[in-house]
Amino acid sequence: MNDFFLNLTRIIETNKKIYWAIIFGIAVCLLFFIAEVVHMQSVAEALKANDPAISKEIFRVIAHRYDLARWSVMALFIVWSVYEYQSTKKKLGL
Repeated sequence: MNDFFLNLTRIIETNKKIYWAIIFGIAVCLLFFIAEVVHMQSVAEALKANDPAISKEIFRVIAHRYDLARWSVMALFIVWSVYEYQSTKKKLGL
């Protein structure tokens, strides 16, 4: 177990893209969250529906799409991070 952490530290010190992949993933997810809030506010202002069931369904669909986008982005950046980790591990011969 000790060897794992020493190797992990060495790999991350060698390739900073591993950190950047996770940081960018989190930043993009936050941007999607802000975009979702702005989108829902603009839809709410334009909708002005008296029926709460209609509003609820519209907001559910919007939230679902942004949720899928956030999951997709995070998965993409995790795959990128794993790729960078594996390529650095190969270069170092660990």
